[in-house]
Amino acid sequence: MLFDMRRNFLIIFFIAAAVYIFLVAAVNDDIKWLTNFSKNGIEKKQNSFQSFDFSYNDVFSTCFSIKFLQSDTVFIRQHFASMFADSLKSNTSYYALLSKSDKSKLDSFINVIPFSKYDTAYYQEYQDGIDFQFYIEKDTLKKLIRVHSDSVPSALIDFKNWIVKKKEKLWLHQFDTIIHFESEKYVVPPPMKIKFKVPITKNSR
Repeated sequence: MLFDMRRNFLIIFFIAAAVYIFLVAAVNDDIKWLTNFSKNGIEKKQNSFQSFDFSYNDVFSTCFSIKFLQSDTVFIRQHFASMFADSLKSNTSYYALLSKSDKSKLDSFINVIPFSKYDTAYYQEYQDGIDFQFYIEKDTLKKLIRVHSDSVPSALIDFKNWIVKKKEKLWLHQFDTIIHFESEKYVVPPPMKIKFKVPITKNSR
């Protein structure tokens, strides 16, 4: 009887050990799969673009460049500001933070817009007006698109409008650094300030 008890104990022990080894292996496989899945998800999210910046020039109101990082940070260079804008300074750098919804909207624009199919320039010879440029590096694509025209793909107009409006609402923090923007190639200096002098006449006192 004692022999039977030992035999039963050994059988139960080996069965329990086999079940334990099986469960450990299964859990490890699940952890590896989950880890790989998470890494792939993060990589895909980070790789929506390698580099992206945008420059905007409205001769009579504002001129700025903005660089979007793969994080939630953006860098802004205010080349010149409107004389009616007290909060911004010309030739000054700023940084700001995007919300999760802003970042998601940005990624959506970049993933949907077919930059590779667009021309490098939509340009018409007319004075003044709005001039803006997109620069993007995505996968094997490196491209600068300049827009100074009334005939432009609507997707670029929508993206431009979103960036300009979003920049106006961001909480900007001034900081002192040099930022390189690929899209600032066509940025022009601000218009000259004209000083009016009251003419002196013989009857003036």
